[in-house]
Amino acid sequence: MKSSLSQPLLALGATLLLASSAAAAPQVDKTAVKAGTVITLTGEAIPDGVIVIEGGRVTAVGAASEVQIPWDATVIDQPGMVAFPGFVEAHAARGIDRPNETLDVAPFLDVKDSIDPVNFYFEEALRQGILTINVQQGNDTVVAGQGMVVKPFGMTVEQMMVRPRSGVKISAAPKRGKTRATQAQALRGAFDDLRRYLEEMVQRQKDGDDFDRREALYQGRELEGEAAKGKPLACSGWTIDGFERVPRGEVDEKREPLLRIIEGKLPVIMWCATPMDVHAALRVAEANGFTATMTLALAPACWKAAAKIKASGCSVILAGLEDEELDPVTGESIETFVPKVFHDAGIPFALMSTGDANRSLWYQAARCVANGIPRADALAAVTTAPAEMLGLGDRVGKIAKGTDGHVVLFSGDPLDITSVVEHVILDGAHVYDRSKDVRVKQLFDGTRPPGTASDTSGEEDWPGDGDDPEDDDETENNG
Repeated sequence: MKSSLSQPLLALGATLLLASSAAAAPQVDKTAVKAGTVITLTGEAIPDGVIVIEGGRVTAVGAASEVQIPWDATVIDQPGMVAFPGFVEAHAARGIDRPNETLDVAPFLDVKDSIDPVNFYFEEALRQGILTINVQQGNDTVVAGQGMVVKPFGMTVEQMMVRPRSGVKISAAPKRGKTRATQAQALRGAFDDLRRYLEEMVQRQKDGDDFDRREALYQGRELEGEAAKGKPLACSGWTIDGFERVPRGEVDEKREPLLRIIEGKLPVIMWCATPMDVHAALRVAEANGFTATMTLALAPACWKAAAKIKASGCSVILAGLEDEELDPVTGESIETFVPKVFHDAGIPFALMSTGDANRSLWYQAARCVANGIPRADALAAVTTAPAEMLGLGDRVGKIAKGTDGHVVLFSGDPLDITSVVEHVILDGAHVYDRSKDVRVKQLFDGTRPPGTASDTSGEEDWPGDGDDPEDDDETENNG
């Protein structure tokens, strides 16, 4: 009889084997990738192409006849495969121990403290060719913690990190237990409280009260160098006379992220579930001066506010492809393909994995092509567009000289349903090989990773798996 511990042990073993393999991958100084086709996303695809990576960065890319491969480079030669820069996930609330905290306003928190490097999500992202992920807290919040951009491999958060403090999630849609009115009040209140706090700091400076300095020292903050200097408030929404008197290091660490938001130094991802939420989000952003650094994360119904979004200049992350509603007159179902609306309006958009049904970004891009969006624009929505939104446009989402040495080798066209990720190179290191993926082996041919079985028989077949006629008798006898 198969032990109930077999499956959990299998899952844990597979994750540890894949993660440890990635983390232990040799840091090769020079790597050359040869592929039948190289899709750079900076121009036309290159047949019989070569990518040279040195020190973790791409140093050359072009046709094999034009690119000199260093004599001491490790060569990955796959003439039958397609090289691709890897997908970029603009927003994900997975890979962390919980998507949201109970606190309404918590911008002082950091998802770095809750990322789990061996979470199955990162393993699957690597397998799907998603090489850059902006991990943010979920939508059940008012002002959430600060996000972090990571790579989907490594045994520690530090090994995974691409960019810390990548932005703050704010929700214009009501969290659980709130109405739209109370959500809007809580959101406005967060910035109103910041303004009152900063005004009080200025007044204490004028009065010679060193309370803020003593509090900063008590919290262990250094008040030297730039932290000891004051600067005028650089907010386009509102200002405070005399704020240059306040040493920046004395600002309370729980409020300091909000200060960076209104000064445009910390990006915002604003979640909107309805068109009404879009209007509320833009009002708050304009009042507090962070419209220019805000990206809207939208539920499908928000396409109805496309004109307002276009006027704001904001980019968008789409959490869904289709919106369905009933015609109020005929009662017939009306379907709107949401990315096409934003594409036709000229609004920069990125696609976002939302669940098991459409987790793969390739699938969403392929759906865009099927619905009339040019292939180049569909690919941009899962590569270069989200990279630009994350401030990483010069590093990821394309293959060009100077970009991070990330390459995915597909068995065919990245948007073809029959294509799979065969190899992944991250920063020049070969971190994934499908032929060695223990979970894929288990799925397709039943090969069990060593050390994950609960029995000690040494046999490859599990009792009761149906492969051996005697299994049925054994299962019945141990019933």
